[in-house]
Amino acid sequence: MILRVRLPDGTMERIQVPPGQEDLLTIQQVLSKVTDNAQDGVSIRLGSSTVPIPDDAATLAELGLKHGSLLTLVSSTPKKLSDSESAITKTMKTKRIDRWDPFPEIAKDYETAMRKTKTRRSTGSGMSYADLAQLQSSLHLVEPQPEGPLKRVYMCHKSAERFQANCFSKKTQAHHNRVGLLLGTVSRERLDPKPKARTSLSSTTHDQQYCDVVKVHALWEPPQQKRHHYDTDALLHVPPLISQHARRVADWLGLRPVGWIFSHDDDRAKEADSLPVYASDIHEGAMLQIHNMKSTNRQDGSRFVTLAMDARSGATECFQLSDVCVQMVAEEMILTTSDNDDDDDKGKGKKDGRYGTTRHSILVDGKETRQLDSVLCLVNTAMLSHEGSFAGNIGSGNVVKKNGSLTNKARKAVLKAIEESAAATDTKDAPLLQVLCDFTILLALDEVLDDKDSERLCRTVQKWARGQKQGTELASDLKLRLQAILQQ
Repeated sequence: MILRVRLPDGTMERIQVPPGQEDLLTIQQVLSKVTDNAQDGVSIRLGSSTVPIPDDAATLAELGLKHGSLLTLVSSTPKKLSDSESAITKTMKTKRIDRWDPFPEIAKDYETAMRKTKTRRSTGSGMSYADLAQLQSSLHLVEPQPEGPLKRVYMCHKSAERFQANCFSKKTQAHHNRVGLLLGTVSRERLDPKPKARTSLSSTTHDQQYCDVVKVHALWEPPQQKRHHYDTDALLHVPPLISQHARRVADWLGLRPVGWIFSHDDDRAKEADSLPVYASDIHEGAMLQIHNMKSTNRQDGSRFVTLAMDARSGATECFQLSDVCVQMVAEEMILTTSDNDDDDDKGKGKKDGRYGTTRHSILVDGKETRQLDSVLCLVNTAMLSHEGSFAGNIGSGNVVKKNGSLTNKARKAVLKAIEESAAATDTKDAPLLQVLCDFTILLALDEVLDDKDSERLCRTVQKWARGQKQGTELASDLKLRLQAILQQ
């Protein structure tokens, strides 16, 4: 009879037991050939059981051991690490603590698994199948995600038109790609917008199925440099996700970040089955989603979309990022390249395209690879058009200058609305509140008003935009203050 023994270091040994000795030899006597049983902190387990044997002086027959049975020796005494190993362990633990996992249930720790493998190899021992399985289990499995937390997105067509217009420079007659943050709300609606008519014979008792949707009501474009590629620092380096003024104005209006939009002016559909979101865009979008999840909570912050617009035609597609993609970015798995392209270097030094490179291997179609296809990280999302509540009513073109102040056109429109409100008889503030339903105008006025007056203004505009048009009026002292500021 031959017994298999797995030692505490993971190596396998085989012990041959003479025939007829099963009732005479104890488990201690058999294991003395491969290890010192007097060693403290070593327990004997049968097979892969987690429970030690009750009596290590029992015979082989009493334990029911047969030919090919497996014995596992487990050491409960922690191994003393060398100074170098201790330093590495401390560094890895610190890095693990500092890292924030957006999806802890799929988080991986490849560095720790690899370090254990190298330590085992340095002792001269081989790797067991369990070690190989554990090392492979620490790799991310990248596969298409069928659906995300959002079913569809309602994009404000006014904000999209203004964003595309800002991408074209009349001075240079060229496109300069830009980036913007989508502000809106997350609500629930029926999964089927047009349910079938029910009759007495076809009616059911189950509830209607609902889904989460995003409605974009405003778009905020931060100050950004003119580049062939959009300015990656415009959003990522503005904590917390948006500037302090834009954040509080959005909060007063009942809005929150629900996604981001970027433009491109190259042909991204030349490859078969390609999508307009490249690997570098996925990294930027994942970083924004991680910031959003940290500032709110994991569930609400994960409702975040990515919109890619062709600056030449205005064609826009909507996507959500897969959970494993966002988690990989949090673990710094996706390598990025810097891009400092200026207008003079247009077309040179583009970022990585459809395929990106990972820091460690990943599993794709059952194979290990370091090449990440951006298509596997995207979830196609339906996009519909609607008119945002705070998209503005002045018309096309910017209403603010580069320094953030109102343009002459916007300033005259607000002053004219104040005069019309004074002359109106029924809903006298309707013309003014209609003009002020513009996030960009409210953000510009927030710069010149104090915090209290700015909040009063935004709260009143929010009531008007929400549908409370009867009885919603702006305080007279606030209108006088606005008129005095805009006439300067």
